Amino acid sequence: MDKQRLAAATVLIYDPVRGNMLMTRSVLHGIGFRRIEGMTSLRELTRRLRDVDISLLVVEATEYHSDVVELLRAQRLGELGVNPFIPVIATLWAGSTDLVADLMNVGCDDVLLRPFSQIQALERVRAIIVGRKQFVVTSDYVGPDRGRSSKNQMAPETFDPPNTLRDRVTMINFDPVAQSEILAAARRKVDQDRLAKLARRIAMAAEVIIQAQGRGDPNAGFVVDLLESSAELVRAAKRLDIDEVQEIAMVLENVAARTSTPGPERVENANLTRQLALALYVAYAAESGEAFKAELELTLDKVRARLDKAKERAKRRHTLALSLVS
Repeated sequence: MDKQRLAAATVLIYDPVRGNMLMTRSVLHGIGFRRIEGMTSLRELTRRLRDVDISLLVVEATEYHSDVVELLRAQRLGELGVNPFIPVIATLWAGSTDLVADLMNVGCDDVLLRPFSQIQALERVRAIIVGRKQFVVTSDYVGPDRGRSSKNQMAPETFDPPNTLRDRVTMINFDPVAQSEILAAARRKVDQDRLAKLARRIAMAAEVIIQAQGRGDPNAGFVVDLLESSAELVRAAKRLDIDEVQEIAMVLENVAARTSTPGPERVENANLTRQLALALYVAYAAESGEAFKAELELTLDKVRARLDKAKERAKRRHTLALSLVS
């Protein structure tokens, strides 16, 4: 790879240990990067992510692991910084399965184990430039497709994310204005897709609550998931910046909150929550409404079966308790 081309790309390095940060900087400099900024503070990294001209992020995630994971999650979901599609390579000193999974589950492009050589770093950089994975959007994840099964009719649609590293390295005449327009369009697509996915998730959780209540189990259902998804929906609606959508989302959150109180009104509130969620879904879903209906019915069949089994187990325990008492 042409080192002169890599010199045009801006790289941010985060590592809380200054000596290790300088070592990473030296490796990246050795493979051709010249615009390299190193920092040891997550607060400084957060501030710097507001700049659109960032081509690659290299983040050490062994120490302060949970804070790094949360920062990367917020960045991918569009809650932090201006570009949720920045290529991200996380580094670790130990290849713990859980640590690697955490990083992959928040949308990192790659995880590189320390200590690493210039050759290893160059291989990962080249993979992002020439073979970056397509992205998917779900209710709680934005990032590279991890090989989800295509047999699922509701599998997330994949798309090519803006790739600032590739564009900086391969474009002879880089046009910042055009790149900003591409980025804005991609962000809007992600916001719309997440809104639809969250609305679908809320509709399903509300339906489960209704089914559980109807089968004599008022405490069953996905009430917590409903509340958390509704709060996330409000944040997604704010990023979309459409007044009508924000208003519906806030009304939905208020109605969903009332499903947490057991009683005869729970089903009524869950039903209204479902209706509002379906209205948002129909407006912004990229997938077929018929496919969603089929998936919803399949999910509800499984839920009904689980509820029936749980009810039967409770009945057997009650019968057993009575026999022991008598």
